[in-house]
Amino acid sequence: MNLKFRRPSKVAMKALCKIAMEPSKAKKTLQETEKRILELTGHRMAKLVNSGNAALLTVMSRLPPPFLIPDQGGWRGFKQIPRFLNKETITLKTRLGIIEPGELENTIKEEGVSALFLTSFAGYTAEQPIKEIHDICSENGVILVEDASGSIGDPLGHLCNSKYNDVIIASTGSPKIVNAGGGGFIATSNKRILQDNPLLRTLKIDPYLPAAINEELKMAPQTLKKLIEATAYLKRKLKRVYHPRSRGVNIIIPTEDPTEDARRLRRIIKVDGGNILTVCPSYDRLKKKAIAVEIKNLEIESITKDNLDNLIKLIESTIRG
Repeated sequence: MNLKFRRPSKVAMKALCKIAMEPSKAKKTLQETEKRILELTGHRMAKLVNSGNAALLTVMSRLPPPFLIPDQGGWRGFKQIPRFLNKETITLKTRLGIIEPGELENTIKEEGVSALFLTSFAGYTAEQPIKEIHDICSENGVILVEDASGSIGDPLGHLCNSKYNDVIIASTGSPKIVNAGGGGFIATSNKRILQDNPLLRTLKIDPYLPAAINEELKMAPQTLKKLIEATAYLKRKLKRVYHPRSRGVNIIIPTEDPTEDARRLRRIIKVDGGNILTVCPSYDRLKKKAIAVEIKNLEIESITKDNLDNLIKLIESTIRG
């Protein structure tokens, strides 16, 4: 079984090197990349920044507290950055990361929050009911901010789509869907987020990185499609996974001893250049004893039926409950 950790594509690295040799073209490339983000998201404004956390910081700095965040399956920055900004967060009870519309509506009315922050896929493993969530937020005057790091180029058009959010933030670091090795972006149609924001000068992106991001954006729809298909195949074949019928880009498997089982799996699942296992409980996956197998971390060329079948055999022989 030949598994490789995802790295920025050769075409992305070639584009980065080319712009480094022709720096006079960097501004035009930046503009082209932000235009491509607008095309993919449907929003009217886009801004590249130096990381996903920079995108989150920029957005949170412009919105009044309190912020509503899921109790699990989110992005750890949802908890860390408000503390840095001295802004209050309120935790929303979820169904293993999935936001339930009734619970959301009740919490919004009880707490009077200004914005909801969520990830497209809870814990990278289960699609949020984004349309229903957006409808509730819109009816109650709540800004919906979607971290779409795991869903850029959604083939169904449900996620990372301006129809169902007010703001999109994303990381383009490694190993994300847009896998440029660094950077991030904000896309929105809300002028308040980006206009005259002094943080954007401080958090601006490396001048050469947009060239790599631009190439990765072109490949994002096909990349995401293959990752979702591979994850669905594993969910169908494995007997015990969380959210077995939901779209996602990883699988999360319950186990009584996640640390030991992950150690055993790492001995037999060799990944050239990195790791595909995450030990839970973890806020940004699930708060359950489990192991997440990060299909999103694999090179697309590694995602073959033979490799997936071998993964299934190794997982089932190692994780027994």
